[in-house]
Amino acid sequence: MTHYLTKYAYFTNKFDLDKAASMHRAEHWQAMNQTDRVVLDVIRQYSVKFGAAHLKHDTIAGRIGKSNVTVRRAIRKLVGLNIIEKIHYVRPVMNGLGANIYAIKPFEEPEKLVEPAKPEVVEVVEEEFAPITYFGRIKAFLASTIGESKAARNFFGVYRQSTMPILKFRVHADKGNCFEELDIRALHIAVQATKSREINNLHGYFSGVLRKLMDEFLFNDLCMAYDELPEENE
Repeated sequence: MTHYLTKYAYFTNKFDLDKAASMHRAEHWQAMNQTDRVVLDVIRQYSVKFGAAHLKHDTIAGRIGKSNVTVRRAIRKLVGLNIIEKIHYVRPVMNGLGANIYAIKPFEEPEKLVEPAKPEVVEVVEEEFAPITYFGRIKAFLASTIGESKAARNFFGVYRQSTMPILKFRVHADKGNCFEELDIRALHIAVQATKSREINNLHGYFSGVLRKLMDEFLFNDLCMAYDELPEENE
């Protein structure tokens, strides 16, 4: 028998659901605070079985140790960022509004920056780092923000140093695309920070931001593997 929550779900398996939640978190890191991220993870945990979660605000508040008002504010943020869909649920028997149903939405890849079309001599050392498609994306971003595409090699070196040891493990071998998105997000954060304060070592600042993003991503990935909760019938 088909569970009633499945008709509200965007995903049919846990892997795609977890991947979308991780990509949303990485893409909207700067716009979200820690409470927003925790609320999203609670919704994800309750969604793993049927693809959507039927939750009261008080249930989420109890899980994260925050007030009902704080939870409502976080949910409005997640809806506004197009991360989740909120469905008002009408009880079939009592014919009245019950707890809301929440469904994590698919992650829509942002429009990628492309390197300006112009003659360019590609140095051999750049090819040693990564395929030109991804390296070109970093160069184009830096050229359009700090006006210095040659710095891409140094930033990419930091990225490789941070991610390659992790990708060698079989359990993390498929996370290359996620790490690339975290790298771009870290670049956005680092460059944006230079507009509000003086940063003497931009590469070091970028390295710290990237490490923080990766630590949270890997921690949440570990939670996804072991923290599978049932749906709550309201």
